[in-house]
Amino acid sequence: MEAKIENQAVQNVKIKKSIVPPFVGIAAVWFGTHAGPGVASGKQVATYFSSYGKIGMLTPVFAMALLGLAMYFAIEYSRVNKVHDFKTFTNKFFHPYEKLFSAFFEISFLVTSLLAPGLCIATSAKLFQQFFGLNIWAGTVLMVCLSVVLVIYGAEIVKAASTALTVGILVVIGLIVVLGISASKGAISTNWAATSFSDHSLTSGLWLAITYAGFQSTGNIGNCISVSQGLKSKKESMMSAALGTCLNALMLVAIVLVNFAYQPDSIQSLLPNYYIVQQIGLPVLETVYVVFVVMASLSTIIAFAFALVARYGNKTYMVKRIKTERNRSLFIVLSMLILDVMVSTFGIASIVNIGYKYLGYFSIFVVLFPFIIVGLIRSKKLKTEN
Repeated sequence: MEAKIENQAVQNVKIKKSIVPPFVGIAAVWFGTHAGPGVASGKQVATYFSSYGKIGMLTPVFAMALLGLAMYFAIEYSRVNKVHDFKTFTNKFFHPYEKLFSAFFEISFLVTSLLAPGLCIATSAKLFQQFFGLNIWAGTVLMVCLSVVLVIYGAEIVKAASTALTVGILVVIGLIVVLGISASKGAISTNWAATSFSDHSLTSGLWLAITYAGFQSTGNIGNCISVSQGLKSKKESMMSAALGTCLNALMLVAIVLVNFAYQPDSIQSLLPNYYIVQQIGLPVLETVYVVFVVMASLSTIIAFAFALVARYGNKTYMVKRIKTERNRSLFIVLSMLILDVMVSTFGIASIVNIGYKYLGYFSIFVVLFPFIIVGLIRSKKLKTEN
């Protein structure tokens, strides 16, 4: 996206030589951005991978390898040309067609600003219903109210805690995978014996994997470019993309594996990972899971809110109509939340199965493939010049 989303991973992962090599830091940003509420709920993974049985254990590797290739070309171009903000980067990278791609990225950004927070609201409201017995609309209103309060009074607190939230989600997902596979209610051996790789179309599975890589590219590439300072060589750019690819593929395969143990019930659930947590039967794990997913959802909503404020708050047409900066910010945030609530009413399944699917289709041809194709051309040109 042209306007970098100041999410938890980007704001809190600082690449310092004394702490961690730059290539590790960039891979961590990609991993932290990816492992948000959408992945934590399990619905994205179930829809795009787990529903394809044994094939779904392989296609996440293909999806992340494809995204990793685009990531490598973006990071390496950023390193060579010393450009680390996404707008300047895209203007140089896609020249002389920067205006066209600027419009494409604007559309991707706005659509993602509807889908991602909308999914966060829908997921949290569903968790409130299943865990507390709260009405869906009551849970939705609660999320909106919490978001407004935190935007006005507690944004810095959420930003400060965002890295801990990401780490917490990863720990919880790790526990779900380990405990879920070993739990007595899991049937991974039985399901493995009862299924075959030929049960599903490999072509369809690969296409869904490309679609997944497409909608993941809209935010991940921009975020990694913004923290690519410090890379010293082409080898480090390669190592960064390779490490990020391996970490993200490993996480997806692990979630697919634990879902395989509880098929078909888990993948038919609106919240597959929560369903598995319930089957594990540890109330403490269930409570911690709900808290972390809701908090991470709030962090994501606030990140998008401030990204929109930063992008549109000082536009001439806004300044003319709304005089004070505070009122402009509030107007933008409330407008976003109203639209996000409207999106959330379509439900988790529709947002993931339809919204993200068509965002993925669009992003394949205006983000993912262009980065790979232009990257190959520029890499070949640079090699020839040298």
